[in-house]
Formats: sequence, structure tokens, C-alpha cells
Amino acid sequence: MMLLLRTNKLLRNLTLSQFIELLGAAFFNIALLVYASQISHAKLATTVVVIANTLPTILQIGLGYIADKAHDKLRLMILTRIVQTILYGILTILFGLTTNDWLLFSFIIFINVTSDLLSGLTSLAALPIIKHIVPSQDLLAARSLQVSVMSLVNVIGQVIGVTLLTFLGNNFLYFSLFNALLFLISGIILIISRRQFNQKLKVTSHQNATSTLPEARFWVSMQINRRIIQANKKLLHILFLFTLLNLLVGSIDGLISLTLLQYPGIYIKNYGFSLSIINTMLAIGLVSGSFFTNDFLKRIHLNMLTIILLLFLTLLSLNLVLSPSIYVIIMSFFGIGYTLGKISPRVSTYVMTSVAEKQLGQIAGFMNTLVTLSVPIGQLIFLSIANSVSLNSAWISMVVLSMLLILYTLSYKVA
Repeated sequence: MMLLLRTNKLLRNLTLSQFIELLGAAFFNIALLVYASQISHAKLATTVVVIANTLPTILQIGLGYIADKAHDKLRLMILTRIVQTILYGILTILFGLTTNDWLLFSFIIFINVTSDLLSGLTSLAALPIIKHIVPSQDLLAARSLQVSVMSLVNVIGQVIGVTLLTFLGNNFLYFSLFNALLFLISGIILIISRRQFNQKLKVTSHQNATSTLPEARFWVSMQINRRIIQANKKLLHILFLFTLLNLLVGSIDGLISLTLLQYPGIYIKNYGFSLSIINTMLAIGLVSGSFFTNDFLKRIHLNMLTIILLLFLTLLSLNLVLSPSIYVIIMSFFGIGYTLGKISPRVSTYVMTSVAEKQLGQIAGFMNTLVTLSVPIGQLIFLSIANSVSLNSAWISMVVLSMLLILYTLSYKVA
């Protein structure tokens, strides 16, 4: 993977640009929570932030449609970076002028949601570009690289953001200005490489000219995409499987937070420290799994990787039901993260290689929306069981669903 990054200049520049852009988004998302905690009616403000942060991902289907309709996707990415720079520049001015905390908070929410929508748009627009600038045999390594970059930003972005904000003495004006500079740098990287990108895209677009499909309106396009997914049984099963995996994995965070409260005897130092170690191990596993592409799992099929992840989930659940151990919890979370770090790039690569370029953004956006919605649905199901029946019942339900999903995986050849 590192060899690909060193030898493919266009992929390197695109990845660097995306890393800086994602870092800027992560910085301000955490800064927004800090700001919300300092104004009047902090609980309400924090709730608004949490809801607002989920909107861009839920709207990925629509963003995919817009990305697919853009003929010059690189130009779209550059323009969005410029718009994001202007938005945070405006916000910098507002921090210097506005004294009403809720009025300013409203502007911040609007600008941040708009910026996150633009980030989602460019991430979907980048998929066809990657398909053009990376040889087909290297697509898995390229997607693994991008998943590891996104996971790394999720791990370090908020920590660095809070640290920087503290260093600036919670001066949101300077922090917003710094964010604007990050988006500007991200855009400049693409502008500098634009000629090389266009040369490569022009050649590959000419080679793939026969694969172009006619334009369609949004709802017509959605019907076409539905038929494409239904016709491709392998794609349908992979999307179904990946959604259920994320439903289960997305539920363990809330369950483990409740479970640890019942077992203070297994803490490392205290509750907060134990929980932070557990969540950090999941994140480290996710980054490591996507980064190390040539490990012992390289030749393991997707269906077997899925079973391995489900076995880690089963181990975690049975451990918490029978004899809770913090070390088994930590090991299970790392294993879940590491295996998921292997599965995500493979699913993404399959979508990229099996879907026509004109539908790629929409189907990828549909998948992202589905995965995003599966997490709160899973949390609602398992936390409801935990609160209305018992925590053990919730973990036993996790075991039952994992076993059913293992049977489903064995029934279909998905890799």
C-alpha cells in the first residue's frame, strides 16, 4: 500500500487533499460540541449538534446523484474546497462581530452542515477519479489506504482539535480561521495537480466511453439503481451483509458503556479510563486492519472475514454474560476493528468495480446512508432490550443474531 502511495503521484495528492479536508471537518465537529457546551441551554444545543452531524451522511443518496451528474468531478472537488474556505472565512468574521450566542450558534450549524454536505459530495465524486488513476489490480490497496486515512482522522482529529482549541484559549475566531486555511490548502493541492489529473482522466474516459449511460432524473435514477442492485445478486447480498454487520458493531458501543457500570471490579483505574481504552482499541484495530494489506488475512475471502468478525462479537457477548474480563473485552474490540478494517475496503472495491461509473456515486451514497441508518436502529433495538429486559438479554440477542448471520454468510458466496 505504501509502495502504491509512493509510485502513484495522483493518488498521493488526492489522498493528502482528502486527509487535510477530513481533518478540518473533524476539527470543527468537536469544536462545535465545545461551543455548544458553553452557551445557554447547553443540553439543547448539544442535541442540535448531534442531530445536525448525522444529516449529511443520511443525505448521501442525493449527494451521490449530484456527484454522478457532474461531468468534471475534479472541478467539482476544487470548487467545493473553495466554497468551504469561504464559508469558514465568513464564520471567522461572524465570531468577531456577533455577541448573541444562539444567533451565532445558528450560523455555525448552518455552515458546518453545509461544509459536511460538500465533504460528502467530494468523497463520492472522488470514487470515479480513483477508478481512473489507479490500475484495477491496485484498487483494493487504494481503498484500504483511504479507509485507513478516514479511520486515522477519526482517531486523531478530535484529539488534535480539542488540543488546538485549548492552546488557542477557546478562541473560536482563530480556530475558524485555521479551519479555513486547511480547506484552502486541500484545494490548492488539487489545483496544482489539475493538469496531470485531467490528462489521466481524459485518456481513461476515452477508453471507457462505451460504458456511459443516458442522464436521468433523480427518482428515475433511483429506480434504475434499485434494479441494478436487485439484478446483481452478489452486490445485493454484500450490501445486506455489510449493513447488518454495521448494525451489530454500531450497537456494542452503547451496550459496553452500560455493561461496565455493572462491573466496577474489572476497571483499569476507573470507568472513564477503561471505556476510553476499549474505544481506542476498536479505532486502532480499524486503522491497522485497513493499513496492513499484506498480512495473514490477505487471501481470506470476504465471507470468512465476516465469520471471523461475528466470532469476535460472539466472544465479546459470551464473555460479558458468563464471566466479564476487561482484557477479553479489549482483545475483542481490537479484533472487531481489525476485521472490519479488512471488510470495508473490499466491499467498497467491489462496488467500484461492479457498478457503472454513471451510477457509482449514487449506489455508494445509498450504501453509506444504509450503513449510517443501521447504527441508530441497532442501538435502539439493543438498548431497548437492555433497559426493558436486561443487559444479559441484549448480549444474548447479539449472540443469536451473530449466529444467524454466520449461517447466512455460509449460505451465500459473497467473495
